[in-house]
Amino acid sequence: MKIFKTILQVLLIAQFAFFGISKIIGAPDMVATFNAFGLPAWFRVLTGVIEVAAILALAYGFVDARSVYVGALLIFGLTVGATFCHIVLEGNAGNAIPPVIVFAQTALMAWLHSRVAEQRPMAAVAV
Repeated sequence: MKIFKTILQVLLIAQFAFFGISKIIGAPDMVATFNAFGLPAWFRVLTGVIEVAAILALAYGFVDARSVYVGALLIFGLTVGATFCHIVLEGNAGNAIPPVIVFAQTALMAWLHSRVAEQRPMAAVAV
């Protein structure tokens, strides 16, 4: 279970590194997408910065397991926003499928993370 959770965590890091950096540097497809939503360029950059913050939290999760939940929470917010934008602003429910899949992937990773954390032995408390 820990290996599968780690694979999901690394996959999310890779996905959000690519898309976050693409938004920040202004890749043409990202610019076109945000223009189609009618959103300003600063919002695209902000979204990219939040995505990079999420991957940093997920990556730091290998050192401090609690930060995985911070990264997951950021990704949940991003995917809910992306789903809303595709369905409501763009009017294309088909384009909302990838964010929904990423939401499910993140939820599974966070759930597996909590299951792995429960299996760790409790540290002895000094009195």
